[in-house]
Amino acid sequence: MPIYWAISYYMAPGKGTEYQKWLTSDEAKKIFAQFEKETGFKYLNTYMALMGFGDYDIEDWFVASDWSAFDKTRSSKAFDELTVKTWDLCDQNRPMKSRVMRTVQEVRISEKPAKKK
Repeated sequence: MPIYWAISYYMAPGKGTEYQKWLTSDEAKKIFAQFEKETGFKYLNTYMALMGFGDYDIEDWFVASDWSAFDKTRSSKAFDELTVKTWDLCDQNRPMKSRVMRTVQEVRISEKPAKKK
């Protein structure tokens, strides 16, 4: 069962075009490929909000086959390199949000227990 990891954040003011250019560069593709090799997290894409819709400017989406990928990010050189390359392009003064998701078919939903009589 795949695990989806979405990271939401803001761009640094005036850095949108530069960030977009970097994300589509061969350098970025190489780092994301190395990140997948080191951790098991496959980079799916980066999504940008349109016309101010949404709570954040940017979302990165990754998918992995199991939870161990999160442990592997702690020692990933590619993750460190990605952080260094994008640090000044992202707004470090505003909060980020990270979510882990699965498809609706793969989650367990707990229902409220019936009242005892």
